[in-house]
Amino acid sequence: MYYRRKIILALLQLLEGKLDKIKLQKLLFLFTRMQTKTDYDFIPYKYGCYSQSAAADMDTMVAKGFLRDGDSYFLSLDKKDYFKQLKPDDQKNLCEVKANYGKMSADGLMRHVYRNYPFYAINSITAPNLLNKEELDNVAKARPKGKGTTLFTIGYEGVSLEQYLVRLLVEFLYGLTQYKMLNSIHQLNMLLLTDLQLT
Repeated sequence: MYYRRKIILALLQLLEGKLDKIKLQKLLFLFTRMQTKTDYDFIPYKYGCYSQSAAADMDTMVAKGFLRDGDSYFLSLDKKDYFKQLKPDDQKNLCEVKANYGKMSADGLMRHVYRNYPFYAINSITAPNLLNKEELDNVAKARPKGKGTTLFTIGYEGVSLEQYLVRLLVEFLYGLTQYKMLNSIHQLNMLLLTDLQLT
């Protein structure tokens, strides 16, 4: 199992095995702020900081029977002690996250993150309900400003640009289910092409 997945399982273990999905993302974000080299990266999304990698890891752990995916929560089904399998610094940081933020509600955590990391609130649909005018002004100031025409390059090791862009479009616009279906179709097409080349 990937080390980073053990972090999620250890976090759930420390917090009685069940966490609201939004709260889990926020606690994981706060944990990564304490790491020298983060195990997860986050983007500003509808409810603030969001890690697609963490979400994908949780989906994988649901599929493998480590977690149960409720409507608004994740429940740990695995009773192993993942906390003891973590590096000492990560153990210390998870305990600190639990002590400082473990009893906060999802709204309280979002408010805390938006106030302290306003960049992650720039796309939030909940910020207007959670923050005062001064705090919303800080969020507006954190929004990156355009500087005219800019050239960016995208790299994703082992995958072509088109595959990467399709993956982004499908995962973010159409959801994981359609992506899995399209990926299955793509794999079938690749098998057919391979068979045609062999004959």
